[in-house]
Amino acid sequence: MADFHTSTHRANWIFSPQELVEKYKAANQRAIQALEKYGTTQMEVDADGSLSYPEPIARDNADKHSRPKPLNIEEEQFMRVFYENKLREVCSAFYFPNKIQATALIYFKRFYLQWSVMEHHPKHIMLTCVYAACKIEENHVSAEELGKGISQDHQMILNYEMIVSQSLEFDLIVYAPYRSVEGFVNDMEIRTCLRSGMEG
Repeated sequence: MADFHTSTHRANWIFSPQELVEKYKAANQRAIQALEKYGTTQMEVDADGSLSYPEPIARDNADKHSRPKPLNIEEEQFMRVFYENKLREVCSAFYFPNKIQATALIYFKRFYLQWSVMEHHPKHIMLTCVYAACKIEENHVSAEELGKGISQDHQMILNYEMIVSQSLEFDLIVYAPYRSVEGFVNDMEIRTCLRSGMEG
């Protein structure tokens, strides 16, 4: 059994609140710079996981005024939280176990430490994280089955699979709190039963 203390989860993915803010700021600034340069922030993802921005557009005054306003860090946080809740809904709709939901949620959060929601649409990333979590937690659901179940194109899920894995630095084993919390609750129930038995 894997040990948390020697895991990549502990070594690479535990951050202070200030480190998290810095990562979110860096991703946000990169997206804003892309908007200035390319007129868009949405990156194109190919099936092999390669990324590209569209060709730069001509800059004239009329064009600058028609560009969308970039999101600030707080607005990005609202978007992430919204799609984290959607992720939970998708997992509930498919009756996935808690460990899949937890793994997918951790993947989603890790992905957006590297990227802005302006660069990769959270809906695409959310679904890809659920798909990846199903694979790593050995609960087979095909991309086609997942896409069909929520009326989304399964090819998009497959296209994003590599960029999600790369963004996670292929650190796919995660330690969610469910097992520890369930163990704690079980211990408390046993102690309560033992106390009740001693008093009665």
